[in-house]
Amino acid sequence: MKFDENSDKMLKQLQKGVFITTKKNNKVNTMTIAWGGINFVWGKPVFIAYVRYSRDTYQMLEHSDEFTINVPLNKKLNKALGFCGSKSGRDYDKIEECNLNLLESRVVKPPILSDCEMHYECKVIYKQAMEPGNILESVKDRYYPSNDYHVIYYGEIVDSYIIKGEK
Repeated sequence: MKFDENSDKMLKQLQKGVFITTKKNNKVNTMTIAWGGINFVWGKPVFIAYVRYSRDTYQMLEHSDEFTINVPLNKKLNKALGFCGSKSGRDYDKIEECNLNLLESRVVKPPILSDCEMHYECKVIYKQAMEPGNILESVKDRYYPSNDYHVIYYGEIVDSYIIKGEK
């Protein structure tokens, strides 16, 4: 699949949540994200993902600079999305807790979740810490009351595809 094929379906699901999956050494972690999207930067297709400093995923991304985005299209993974968006990989093995299934990626080291149908494999080409002074006060009040800001990761999409999705 081309990186921008079915982007309407991905963006629709992103509003409800998709999984970002990382790997550091032998540890695999997945987290729900609902902020991000697909862009075209420096002549490259890019998935942009927002990850808070407080998340285990942040530490893992800083170590590996690779991630996968896993998008459930037809399967209802609401329970897993809720769990993976509210629990930390430091405290839980979210893959095991949610009975998610891993499948080796085709290009990057972090695996994909075979429970999802749409996948983007990404290599970080740029990252930017949010500058609190540039955020509207109303946005800070609503989304950052504890000053837990995001780092914005630009991941070059090095592969994208749809699989049937297995459980």
